[in-house]
Amino acid sequence: MRKVLLILMSVLLLAGITIAGCAQPAAPEGAAPTEEAAPAEEAAPQEGVVECIYPTGGPNYPEYAEGFFVEPYAEYLLGKIQMDPALHDKFELKLYPNGMLYNQNDAQAALAAGTVHMTYGGPHFYEEWNPAWKLLEAPGVIDNWEHFLRVMETEAYKDLTADLASEGITILNWAGNCGDVYIFTAEPCETIADLKGKTIRYFGGEGQAKALAATGAIGVFLPYSDVVTALQTNQIDGVITDVTGGAFFMELYRYCPNMMPYVLSIQPISNACNTEWHESLPSCTEPFNPGMRESYDRVFAGIRTDGYSDYLEAWAMGAWLEMGCSVAKYDPAVDKELKKLMSEAQASMFAGLDPKYMQAIDSVR
Repeated sequence: MRKVLLILMSVLLLAGITIAGCAQPAAPEGAAPTEEAAPAEEAAPQEGVVECIYPTGGPNYPEYAEGFFVEPYAEYLLGKIQMDPALHDKFELKLYPNGMLYNQNDAQAALAAGTVHMTYGGPHFYEEWNPAWKLLEAPGVIDNWEHFLRVMETEAYKDLTADLASEGITILNWAGNCGDVYIFTAEPCETIADLKGKTIRYFGGEGQAKALAATGAIGVFLPYSDVVTALQTNQIDGVITDVTGGAFFMELYRYCPNMMPYVLSIQPISNACNTEWHESLPSCTEPFNPGMRESYDRVFAGIRTDGYSDYLEAWAMGAWLEMGCSVAKYDPAVDKELKKLMSEAQASMFAGLDPKYMQAIDSVR
């Protein structure tokens, strides 16, 4: 009888563990239910526990470029929640990947409003609050990732960052470069003149369109999902994208196996949080006794993922060449001419901006 009771108790315990382990966190109010099951009503955070709602438009695990740079911070924060006395049992991180709450554009407005507390961003997202941000991803303006980091340390861009914080978005750090942007073509292109008359797909805004027009190419905006079909049917002769992701996801090795080695722009990505929420975190600046805000901030000051950009770029370039694709010979004169052409072509876009921003960029080249 005792043996039977022990077996019965083991079965009940195992069933309880299984049920608890399979429970799914409920989405915040207003989120659409998943196809698997409608979420249960969200329980209010326990008294004294700080809630951090963190949505992303794509997967958190690095299955896409942004994930390579933001996922390690989420992992580090989850680890600190378990081990750091300032966060343990006091801070709850709720991850909502794959657009469960918002696409990445809408997540920025939600962050500024305080509807969510944390997400990733970048200059093209922040243009909504100040058009000066667009300079940082405009073709021909920023030389490379190191140049970008120096720009962000100038007084003009420190002030711009502070202005964004006053709008509700505090940048915690610049996590990395999602990929240098290049021109890929179906036929080899060695010089700027080789681009004349070619139809090139671009993914950005007016800046990329003007920059392409300056080379004599015909810029065509196409959504990501239409690129492969356009290449297969010869509707376009090339694309602007990065070699770290776009070149492979768009199967350019089949249709556009030729790459010009000139960086048009970079794609910085930031970790950011809501300003009011961040300032409300309990703070303690005593030595060896950090408060919740200090422990949270250390996640973004304590590790750097931007070095991974170089590794990722080198790996992708190696794979590109191993597949029989080509990279044109680098010519510094062509690089300089291309940047000058593209920058001048966008002058009308930047005419209304305070000249201090471009001066800051040029001062740290």
